[in-house]
Amino acid sequence: MEHKHWSLCSAATLLALVLLAGCGAGSSRPPTLLLEAGEPSGGRWVPIVLASGNDIPVSAPPAPASQEAQQELQDLRALQAQRTPQDVLSVNSWNRGACTGWNEVARGLIAKYKTNPPQAARVYTLVSVAQYDALVAAWNAKYRYNRPAPSTADPDIAPLVTPSADPAYPSDHAAVAAASATVLKHLFPDESPVLNEMQRQHELSRLLAGVNTRSDITAAAVLGRTVAEQVLRRAQSDGADRVWGGSVRAGPGMWNGTKPLLPLWGTVTPWLVADVAALRPPPPPALDSPEFAAALAEVRQVSDTRTLEQLRIARFWADGPGTTTPPGHWNAIACDLIQQRGLNELRAARTLALLNVALMDASICCWDAKYAYWLIRPSQADPAITLPVGLPNFPAYTSGHSTFSGAASEVLAYLFPDQSASLRAMAQEASVSRLYGGIHYRFDCEAGLSGGRHIGGLAVNRGQHDGSP
Repeated sequence: MEHKHWSLCSAATLLALVLLAGCGAGSSRPPTLLLEAGEPSGGRWVPIVLASGNDIPVSAPPAPASQEAQQELQDLRALQAQRTPQDVLSVNSWNRGACTGWNEVARGLIAKYKTNPPQAARVYTLVSVAQYDALVAAWNAKYRYNRPAPSTADPDIAPLVTPSADPAYPSDHAAVAAASATVLKHLFPDESPVLNEMQRQHELSRLLAGVNTRSDITAAAVLGRTVAEQVLRRAQSDGADRVWGGSVRAGPGMWNGTKPLLPLWGTVTPWLVADVAALRPPPPPALDSPEFAAALAEVRQVSDTRTLEQLRIARFWADGPGTTTPPGHWNAIACDLIQQRGLNELRAARTLALLNVALMDASICCWDAKYAYWLIRPSQADPAITLPVGLPNFPAYTSGHSTFSGAASEVLAYLFPDQSASLRAMAQEASVSRLYGGIHYRFDCEAGLSGGRHIGGLAVNRGQHDGSP
């Protein structure tokens, strides 16, 4: 799979970038409307930060015969009469996926600000957990009030996109927009004006589409923001901002760089792992052991004889500074699968939340091992080893790419079982790509894959017990 990377520079640029391919630009002809399956039990699924789906109170919508409700329908008829080709493009773009669209926004911000992989994993996790919990709460309210789509109440309203089989109030899209924008504004405050405009355009797209009324949007926006604030309260005490005051460990076989990246990341509060130290892998081979000598010799041999295919694989999975990072690469893979399968927003949010809590814990456990052992990089042990994709500024053992990929592939294999062989093959390729790049020993990669798969299994266990049918 190939995934695009982009950066944010203005509201106009950002809004243009979410007008994704295949939207039928300029067309005012509505697509064929095929009713998707509903999720009547969605409000009872187990959230991650909230205590339950009814944790956030949502007031009742306007009564159908009320003046307010009738005015909302009149407003939709007026918008329908004024739709432009650009409006249709925006509607169709956002309708491809609220969760996946905002995930792409997060990926763009991470690329723009050159966020490092562990901190990127945290961004993706906070956004995805806020999306998922907001939608569980939204589904709880949807089936409490059972408000139908506007076109059911007024046959003169012709929706541009397929109305959901689930009740309309509160709007799932607006809940995702508010939750996502709230988290991202906190993490990237300089982008607040752009994100505010993006949220406004997303909300407007549901009115232009004729699938939500203004009160559907307003209630969902309050709900999404409230849930996001609870997620951010957890983040404020997770230890991600701790400042390291130690020194690089010295001695034979020790990593010998300067300004190591995030030595305290292994102490950040995990989402799934009960005891990070208990998952720490055994020590790597000793510097004077035959195992270490053989592993180093293998890296040197690959460096000396690197094939074009090995170089291609190393570059494809490099995901270095200025990209969406390895966690973002796996988020892009997940978003592709979500869109290919046409998952509804609740299932899309669940997919991304399970994926990202696993990726976040993978970063924590991997960084715990890195700074427990401070293992020297292959190119530090043998300066003749070449580095076509650069050298990360932290110890070798275990491989971060391998840990991320092991975790992600296990979660996605559970969610998309018909793709399990392909996903696990991707993880294997991502892992060995670091050997091809001269960055890791094979034992770094193998230990990382094993640890990541275990963490992915914890996310799978959560998914098997979250109430989702």
